[in-house]
Amino acid sequence: MTSTPHAPHANHAALLGSPDYETLRQRAHNLRWASVEEGVIPLTAADPDLPAPRAITDAIANYCARPHFCYGPAAGLIEFRESVARHFARTKDALIDIERVSACNSAASAITLVARHLIRAGDEVVAQDPVDFLVTESVRRAGGNLRLWKHDNGHFTLDGLRAALTPRTRALCVCHPHNPMGSLWTPAQVREIAELCSARGIEIISDEVWSDIVHDGNAFASFASFGATAASPWVIYGLSKGFALAGLRIGAVIAPSSARAADFRAHAGFDHTIEGASTLSQVAATAALTQCDEWHDAFLTHLGAQRTHAASRLTSLTGVELARLPEATFVIFPRISATGIDEVELATRIAQHARVRVVPGSPRWFGEGARGHIRLSLACTRATLDEALDRMTAAWSVITAS
Repeated sequence: MTSTPHAPHANHAALLGSPDYETLRQRAHNLRWASVEEGVIPLTAADPDLPAPRAITDAIANYCARPHFCYGPAAGLIEFRESVARHFARTKDALIDIERVSACNSAASAITLVARHLIRAGDEVVAQDPVDFLVTESVRRAGGNLRLWKHDNGHFTLDGLRAALTPRTRALCVCHPHNPMGSLWTPAQVREIAELCSARGIEIISDEVWSDIVHDGNAFASFASFGATAASPWVIYGLSKGFALAGLRIGAVIAPSSARAADFRAHAGFDHTIEGASTLSQVAATAALTQCDEWHDAFLTHLGAQRTHAASRLTSLTGVELARLPEATFVIFPRISATGIDEVELATRIAQHARVRVVPGSPRWFGEGARGHIRLSLACTRATLDEALDRMTAAWSVITAS
C-alpha cells in the first residue's frame, strides 16, 4: 500500500486553527469529548475537532446583529439554495435548478424524511452492507424490507447490485462516498448504477454528506446530475463533514424535479412549519459554500496527510490490515480479524488499556459486513492522532493478549 503524502502548506495551520479542548469537553457529545472520561481520546463519531472557519462565525455574528429571528421560506433561504446549487455545479458535476433544493434539519433527518416519502410498509429496499446505520435505520423507520448489496473487496460493483435487486425492489439507498470503507464510485460507475435503476423503475436515495471529502484529486459525480431523466435520484447533502458544522444541523434534499420537491415538502409538512431548517444554520452554510474554499482546501490537505500517516502506523500493529487507502471521507476502517479478537472486544480493550475510543465494526453501527473491522476518525490534530496511536502501540501486546 503506497501513496504520496500531501505536502502541508505554510499557512494551513493558521487557516485551520486549533481545537479548544475545554469547549469540546463541554459540547462534543455523540461518543466524543463530552461523552468520555477525562484523559480518554475519542477517535469515534465523524465530527471534526477543528474549529469552523472564521467566515462562518462572522456571518452568524452579522446576522445576529439585527436580532429578528423570523420564520424563513418553507423551502429554505434563497441564498442557501442558490449556494447549494452552485456548489454542486462547481464540485460535483451536477447542474441543479434551485427549485429542486429544500433546506433540511441535517442530512440525517433528510434521509429519514425522503425514505418516509418514497417507501411504503413492506416495500423492498436495497442498501449497502456495510453502511452507516443511518441509511438502514431510515429504511426500517419507513417500514421497508432490506436487501443487502454485498461489497467486493471493499467496492460495490454493478454485478453485486444486480445480484441484490429483485423484481420487487422499489428503491436503492446508498452512501456515496461510502462510510465506513471510504470507497468512491467513478462518474462512469454512477451513470451505470443510475441507468440500471432507471430501466427497472427503481428510485435512488443517495446520501452524499461525505462528497466534500474526496482525496487525491479524484472526481466526484453526484447522482443529482441525472435529474428526472434517469433514475429519479434523490440526493441528500449536509455540511457536518466538509465544514465542521455538525451541531448546526443543516442539510438539503435535492429532488429529481421541482414538482417532486414541492410534493416532498407538502408531504413532510414544510409548508406548515412542521419541518424545516434553522435560518441561522442556513446563513452559516451559505458562508461555508461561498467564502471558505481556502479553508476547505487546507482541511483536505490535512486530512490526506492524516490518512497516510494513520494507515502506516496502524498497519505496523500485529494483526491490523488495510488493503488500500480510503478514497474519500476522514475515517479509516482497518481489518483486525488477524488479531483473533472480535471487533467489539478489541475496541473495549483499546479503551481499557490505551484509553482511546474507536468504533467497532459491529452490526449495531454498520451491519454484518463490517465485522472484523474498527473505525477511527482522523479529523483531529496530528498531535492528538499521534498521542492516540502512541498509546495503542505501547499497549498493543496487552490489548491483543489471548
